[in-house]
Amino acid sequence: MNYLRELGIILAICVLGEVISILIGGALPANVLGMILLLVLLATRLIKARQVEHAADFFLKNMAIFFLPVSLGILEIYNQLKSQLVAIIAVCFITTFLTALATAATVHFILVLQNKKGENKNV
Repeated sequence: MNYLRELGIILAICVLGEVISILIGGALPANVLGMILLLVLLATRLIKARQVEHAADFFLKNMAIFFLPVSLGILEIYNQLKSQLVAIIAVCFITTFLTALATAATVHFILVLQNKKGENKNV
């Protein structure tokens, strides 16, 4: 029953993201708004991580299943995409590199902040 409650919380946040997206005229996708909303709720501790951790673990462990519809959709329009295939692959590599770079910079920044915080406690 705990899983159903956790899934219900996540679903409610997704629906709220959908409502907000409709209210702002679709300027941001509902799934992005839902993730931002979940992040804010977790950061402000209105929702505790333990309240959604089992459902989140399930989604992470089965993430490949969620990519199947997208992959099959790409296969359906492959003939339209093949003229742009080199550009698409280039964009994929560039954005992957930039994402890794941004992640490394963020981790470095957080480590620097943690070290400064640790030095302040020792003083």
